[in-house]
Amino acid sequence: KHHSLCGVPLHGRRLLRHMIDQLIQGLLRWLYKVCSMSMSDPPTKKLKSSPSMPKSIKVYYYDFPFWRAEVLRAGLYLQGIEFENVSDKDTLAEMKQNRKLNPFGAFPILEVDGKVLSQTQACATYIGKLGGKLYPSNDDIMAQAKCDEVMNGCTEVTVTIASTFGLSDEEAKKTRTEMMEPDSGRLFRHLQGLDTISSQDGSGFACGKEHGLTVADLCVWRLVMWLSGGFLDHVQADCIQKNFANLQRICDHVESNKDVVEYKKKFRNHE
Repeated sequence: KHHSLCGVPLHGRRLLRHMIDQLIQGLLRWLYKVCSMSMSDPPTKKLKSSPSMPKSIKVYYYDFPFWRAEVLRAGLYLQGIEFENVSDKDTLAEMKQNRKLNPFGAFPILEVDGKVLSQTQACATYIGKLGGKLYPSNDDIMAQAKCDEVMNGCTEVTVTIASTFGLSDEEAKKTRTEMMEPDSGRLFRHLQGLDTISSQDGSGFACGKEHGLTVADLCVWRLVMWLSGGFLDHVQADCIQKNFANLQRICDHVESNKDVVEYKKKFRNHE
């Protein structure tokens, strides 16, 4: 006859207590192991997978060294990524009318395995990340934002200048002269802003020495060359050199880069 308590046989209660004790001991061992690992082992970084290289990349723009296109062409070349440079006027004229391939009706356009990117910053960021050499790493989102900020600054300057296109020579002279007034000129203010946010450590690199050459540097390089190269009437060729030391420093730094020199020999040998 078995002894029982509350209807549970004595031997059953002993078995249940044993099972509970074993469960608690196992849980305690597991907690001890987890705590020991978290205290002694360094955190493991997730492996970064490199993006797969496209089979086909095409850059569509005219045969002119404008910064919006040069950041794409030079950015690909400097990273050893093959691409097709499409600058034929007839091809571009036809493509400009195709809203599916050219949604904004403007260039440059980047075509990657049949897919189209049509905004300069998006194209430049893609290229910098694709090669992994011209865009800050993913673990520094502030540096990435800085890179984008500089590229956006180049766009601000360009849009301001573009507002004078189509004016008569007399109107353009008056407007551009006013725009470059140090105290009130809109173009001067935008260039000053771009100079302030670029190469804040004085290294000659747009995002700082730690990050080296980026697509932002390539944008500043060709923007400065455009403003200083005599392409724009009524804009003094030495305006950058005299007023914006950081921008000039970045331009000089990129211009002397041996890989950039090789790029210019291949794509801009007529300069």
